[in-house]
Amino acid sequence: MNKLLSYDNRMLIKDLFGIMSEVLANRDYPTYAHTTRVAEISKRIGIALGLPDKSLEILELAGLVHDIGKTGIPDDILLKPDLFNDQDRRIMEYHPLIGAKFFAKRLQDDSITNIILRHHERLDGSGYPFGLKEEEIDPLSRITAVADVFEALTAKRPYKKAIAPQSAQAVLRHEAAAHHLDADAVDALCRLDGDLLMEDVPLYPTAGFMEEIEHFRRDTFYRDTLSELYNYRYLLVLDDLNLLAETGTAGYEIQLINFNKFNRFQQTYGFIVASQVHDEIGQRLKETVSCFQEKRMNYDGSIMLFRKNCDYMIYSEADTEEDLAEFLGQTKAELELTYSEWGLEANCFRLWFERGVSVEDAITQVFSLEADAIESCKK
Repeated sequence: MNKLLSYDNRMLIKDLFGIMSEVLANRDYPTYAHTTRVAEISKRIGIALGLPDKSLEILELAGLVHDIGKTGIPDDILLKPDLFNDQDRRIMEYHPLIGAKFFAKRLQDDSITNIILRHHERLDGSGYPFGLKEEEIDPLSRITAVADVFEALTAKRPYKKAIAPQSAQAVLRHEAAAHHLDADAVDALCRLDGDLLMEDVPLYPTAGFMEEIEHFRRDTFYRDTLSELYNYRYLLVLDDLNLLAETGTAGYEIQLINFNKFNRFQQTYGFIVASQVHDEIGQRLKETVSCFQEKRMNYDGSIMLFRKNCDYMIYSEADTEEDLAEFLGQTKAELELTYSEWGLEANCFRLWFERGVSVEDAITQVFSLEADAIESCKK
């Protein structure tokens, strides 16, 4: 009876940790995928080191929730598709403290709490949140730290590409040699080799409606509240997530609309009026886009309008460039109307791309056209 009770209690605890992991998934799916993999990698390192079953269970459970503190981190940081600034980094470094606070008074054994708190500590004292050194960092936390770094290196993020496991192992060996990470744990991970290859985590671990909520959260982050226009970086994220071209269109066009004399326009009419005129242009373009775009499931439509500072960018999906002729004609008419009303001249730079060209490369090419035109005007 006692053995049965003990088994039931362990299963209940594991289920509760699974629930907390799914709570994290609903808050931030990439972090959920990360923690699921870290849990498995940590456990495999523990097996390679010959740790007892209890330690393996702790590694697995702690791995599932080691980043649970990120539920307290704002979306502006969690979803940021770029490198952190100093303030972003400082806020993010609170997540071990937030996570440990959830568990500190609720578990008799401190092992899991310690892992949550210490998985970003480094042996030379360069880690956070406390800058612990050497023996101040327990063995299980050291293992999770190695698994955490390896998974982060081999995972794709909006701001970086994934690197191959062999390259990640080389980075880990360098970190161990620099006395940042535990050498024994790194050696054990490197011995796993092919065992580190894991299947992708299922996209949505909970009910199907979470997909719509996740899309809304992602979309809202990149959309300006007043103009309701997306920042152009949103297009890079959609491409990175492989969400574009749902209907298999053969190609797409990127069009950049800029106003190279906008500063002079601001000086002539004042910043407030200039801003209002610029917003009016955006609304006209938005209405034109809505008339021509076709519905898509995972993003706004086959034609989308974005904003980049004072420039506007339009992404248009089609099978051929000629299919966009009517839309481009209407766009041109709207810009000519703005010129006739305000004397504000627009410059359009557009290129057609086959579907195999990444959006990042496409945007770079269009920006190059704009830069060349600006340089020519200076001569």
